[in-house]
Amino acid sequence: MKRLLIRSQQVLWIVFAIISNVGNANEVNFSLGGGWPYVVVPAVSIEHSGFEFYANYKIGLDDGFSLGVEKQTNNHSYGVFVGALGARKTRSICDADSTCPPFRIAITDRKTTQGLGLSYEYRFTSSRQGWAIRAEAGYGHESKTDSNRFDGNIQLVHHF
Repeated sequence: MKRLLIRSQQVLWIVFAIISNVGNANEVNFSLGGGWPYVVVPAVSIEHSGFEFYANYKIGLDDGFSLGVEKQTNNHSYGVFVGALGARKTRSICDADSTCPPFRIAITDRKTTQGLGLSYEYRFTSSRQGWAIRAEAGYGHESKTDSNRFDGNIQLVHHF
């Protein structure tokens, strides 16, 4: 929990620094999403020159931060981001099914992939506010097994 609080404070300082340095930004926007493997994804964004710059914190099977930029065309939004891509099981907790416990809940076996990704979001309205479906995928590094892999996530998002 202490690690989570320290990382949260660091990212908040970065977000506030970015927001304060963008003089021509129209406004600060907020959104809240959730899906798989991240259950809660709060985000803050600013618009500048037709692009939306954002930072989010993904909480679920593991956690991680992302920074990215998107461009909206009608109901479609395309983007690129760096940070948390997805979280999935990195190793088996037992060798054979006969030696495994009947209920295998191992949240600690899942680890976030950190890397570079692409995002696509379908917004149900042509404005920024409202509901959207978001998919993210990319390639990055997972530290638990020290391996590189493709990973992704899907979210249902509400923009305020």
